[in-house]
Amino acid sequence: MLQYDVIIVGAGPAGAIASKTCAEKGLSTLLLEKAVIPRFKLCGGGVSTSALSHLGFGIEKELVERECYGVRVHFKDRQIELKKSSRLAILVSRDNFDSYIVSKAVDAGVVLQEGEKATSIKPEPSKVVVETTKGKYNAKVVIGADGVNSIVSKHVRDSYKPNELGLCIAADIPATNEEVDEYIENAVDIHYGLTKSGYGWVFPKAKHFSVGVAGNLPSMKSPRKIFTHFLETLGFRTDVATHAHLIPYGGYEREVCSDRLILVGDAAGFVDPFYGEGIKYAFISAKLAAERVVESYENDNYTKSALDTYKRSCYNSFGKDLEYSLRLTRLMNKYPDIFFRLLSSNKSVLDEWLEIVAGRMEYKAYIRWLVPRVPYFMLKALVASK
Repeated sequence: MLQYDVIIVGAGPAGAIASKTCAEKGLSTLLLEKAVIPRFKLCGGGVSTSALSHLGFGIEKELVERECYGVRVHFKDRQIELKKSSRLAILVSRDNFDSYIVSKAVDAGVVLQEGEKATSIKPEPSKVVVETTKGKYNAKVVIGADGVNSIVSKHVRDSYKPNELGLCIAADIPATNEEVDEYIENAVDIHYGLTKSGYGWVFPKAKHFSVGVAGNLPSMKSPRKIFTHFLETLGFRTDVATHAHLIPYGGYEREVCSDRLILVGDAAGFVDPFYGEGIKYAFISAKLAAERVVESYENDNYTKSALDTYKRSCYNSFGKDLEYSLRLTRLMNKYPDIFFRLLSSNKSVLDEWLEIVAGRMEYKAYIRWLVPRVPYFMLKALVASK
């Protein structure tokens, strides 16, 4: 049975960066991925500039299909578009993007086993035994980067509750680059009011659109019907292959460690509940987890009490911001005709929100800026409509 210092389950952004960081620190590192890379991943493919700042290396130009400098927001009969002078995000195809990051991990010395699914995680006093579809491995510690349906998480925390999950349904709509530019250029299209705690999106890509709808899982009773109606409203074809996927809402109190086990990324629930970004928190949590594993290796201490410093590091880095994002999500969805109407008609409200996307403002500061101004903005809009 092969022995490693650390095994990472899942080769998405979190798993790739965690394994790369561990290998660079001198640990023998195995990265397990159930699919063959590159593999399909349902995602709008927006990677914020803020997320890229935590990557630690550059992205090859051919991976960037489009650049995003702004957003066009819709709510009922309202529509507004705003662009920034600096880039907010790049738009990528996740199969190529993830494959590139994994290649960086392999270059750092990570052993990649693809097409090999982890089927069992067995923590023991002195090791963790990982069984797969092809064999068994031992490790001193395991990092669970295996997404919303994480097998590693079953030994760490309770399952996500339905109201803590969002359901996404999406499709790629073929189009020429000219058609994409004509529809929207250097920006993304966001539609609020379609679902509870979610939105519809149109992201421009190379020779296609990424179109999708996300909403709180309990409210998405007929996702295909909601999505088809959205496509029809936009004038897009509806005879396209669709894919569905769950995402966890961040901001909830959850366990992320147990003896010899650490969760990162979606497996830990680190996703912005307001606009759904997970890659940024995947990068950050992966590095923090790897740093914690290296420290445990040096001290030969993999107990939960030792690993829990990782949880505190995540909270200090971004956990409080996710809590305030959850608060804003609940507030705006409780009073959509106030807050989404403002977001889709008031440039100041939208401009400040884009500062969050850019990584220059936290949700707490945005809420403190927004809430006292709501009566004034509403009164101003009422006067303007007369």
